[in-house]
Amino acid sequence: MSEAEYEQWRDENTWDPSRGTNLVIETDLAPAAWIEPLLLPGSFEVRMTTPQGFDAYARVFFPFVEWTRDANGEPVEQHIRWKDMAQQNGWTAHALMEQETVSRNPNGEVDSRSPRSNLSPQQVDALLPILERHTSSTKGWFVFWDGFGDLNERAFNGSVPKLHHPMREYYLLSGPLGSYGEFPHGPNYWWPDDRAWCVSTDTDFAWSYVAGSASCIEELVAVPVLDAIETKPQNPAHSGMDVINNDPD
Repeated sequence: MSEAEYEQWRDENTWDPSRGTNLVIETDLAPAAWIEPLLLPGSFEVRMTTPQGFDAYARVFFPFVEWTRDANGEPVEQHIRWKDMAQQNGWTAHALMEQETVSRNPNGEVDSRSPRSNLSPQQVDALLPILERHTSSTKGWFVFWDGFGDLNERAFNGSVPKLHHPMREYYLLSGPLGSYGEFPHGPNYWWPDDRAWCVSTDTDFAWSYVAGSASCIEELVAVPVLDAIETKPQNPAHSGMDVINNDPD
């Protein structure tokens, strides 16, 4: 493959939101300026990546994945909630649980199954109607990490401005409120025009935090497939935070 052929192949096989989505890459970053002042850098708490000031917060866990095959031999992705993984192994499901603690059986063996890197389609389908009920906006804003390797270099070129946060740099996109599923990876921030709620997802986490009104968080915590537990902005968000299930040795 020549260099020109490779460039053409890459252009055709990387994500350009102008192809097949209703998303727009924004050059005016002002709509996202409200987030950074509400973060607490270096705290390694929920509020390090999730804006403070909302009435309530929830941690939404991405499900563990188990691959099986259907009757035709095709691979099928099965999902296991963190709450169920904890129960199977005799641990306590709580807001600070970690993959390494709840996936460990009583003999100390760690389950080889890992969580997804973003919300499952079933979680998105359950979450979106709740979020839509708790905003008067139909427009959504999305902040997306610039480090993903499958971004189209023509669309995301050097002239596109970036948001600068202490740990990462991001692009800002806008589109219909329900455009979460149009991204190749879960967006790092997602909120409506009226800022009634905000979904934040650090690239290194196997979960999202949702900040919103008390009624919004109460509603989503009650939906089993979301596998959500109420949390607080000052709660820790780092390795070793699961002091309930951690082996003291």
